[in-house]
Amino acid sequence: MSQSRETSIPGLAEWHPLSPPEAGALFRDFPGTWCIAGGWVADLLARGQPRPHSDIDIQIDRADLPIMHASLPGWLLYAAHGDLTLWKEATPFPNAVHDIWCRRPDKSWEFQLMVGEFTGPEWVFRRDARIRGPRGTMIEWVDGLPIMAPEIQMLYKSKLPNRPKDERDFRHVLPYLTTEKRQWLTSCLILLYGDHPWVQMLGDTNRDRDGAGIAPILASDDGAAPAPLPTERP
Repeated sequence: MSQSRETSIPGLAEWHPLSPPEAGALFRDFPGTWCIAGGWVADLLARGQPRPHSDIDIQIDRADLPIMHASLPGWLLYAAHGDLTLWKEATPFPNAVHDIWCRRPDKSWEFQLMVGEFTGPEWVFRRDARIRGPRGTMIEWVDGLPIMAPEIQMLYKSKLPNRPKDERDFRHVLPYLTTEKRQWLTSCLILLYGDHPWVQMLGDTNRDRDGAGIAPILASDDGAAPAPLPTERP
């Protein structure tokens, strides 16, 4: 990624990221959908000593983009897509862009907005729209903070070849995944890759070599036992 020609913006490595509690305070009154995503999901879930984090990711709904400037007064928002381009209020946000770097004037980068795709009541996995689920299953709560459900976050981190930090986060999260979450992630990995090194670690249950006929298992909003749902296709 390269910078735009604005000379006043920080370098790409100039980060002083918010802590998760600081992010929670900033978004406390945000009226849209949001949750902490990325590597912080693993560390918040495990409640142990966190690994070093060079940034912090906040997942939002693309439908909430029109209210972002009003919800973050005093912040500068940059569309990140090869270049960093200042996104001004009341201007359209490019459909092809999924990341927004955020800072205050004369400050380093402090957090990144990850623009998620939703279709009304469902979240949609951006890399393959066959994988989707009820909006309510995407967010869990840890110590008063909303985080992306760990099995969904690990799916985003599953891209091959795995980066060392993604492998570390997966191993960190694995003990906290229920049988249903492991089955869901296994089915998705097989659907996407045919094979993946994490499948065996997840238990290799109900494996189908090409992923056909395996239905991701989604936790229900009311706490009832999850039931298999068909993987919808575009």
